[in-house]
Amino acid sequence: MTPYMLFIRRFGVRLTADRKRFAVLCVLSAVALLFWTRLIVVKRIPRTALAEPEVQVELSNAQSKTDERPPIAVVLPDRPSRDPFSIDAGFFPAAVEQIDTPTTSQGVGAAPDPRAAIASMSLDASMPPTLAVIDGITRRRGDRVSGSAGIPFELVEINQRTVVLSRGDDRYVLRME
Repeated sequence: MTPYMLFIRRFGVRLTADRKRFAVLCVLSAVALLFWTRLIVVKRIPRTALAEPEVQVELSNAQSKTDERPPIAVVLPDRPSRDPFSIDAGFFPAAVEQIDTPTTSQGVGAAPDPRAAIASMSLDASMPPTLAVIDGITRRRGDRVSGSAGIPFELVEINQRTVVLSRGDDRYVLRME
């Protein structure tokens, strides 16, 4: 080991052996780093441009008459022409289902029970006021929904954790489990 390296090593051991000397070393190192970064920042100062005082230019009468144009009035609507959050039917068409008439075990002319059909459906998700996921299929308000029983319902209202389905004059609430 060279004498220079030996000197640096002994000096480092002396500085770190005492707590006070080590604290002074840390504080001086922090101050030195602050000054060093300040020098780097000052060295890379962005160049600024100074503006000259405003110069008045006068036009001749012939030029001023040809350059004058009437102001253009721009009329802006009070609100947007379309809702940016509405669902575009061109990109997301409404689901169309084939509604089959169910055959029941009670007989050919037996009326199906809508409450049993509602009980067999499940509300997976609701995104008020426009979308709901019923039995894994995304539906919109106004869509026709038929569960496993095949009874058609109309999706009337979509709330936070419920949807309202109607069949004729009757309304049924389907809740999220």
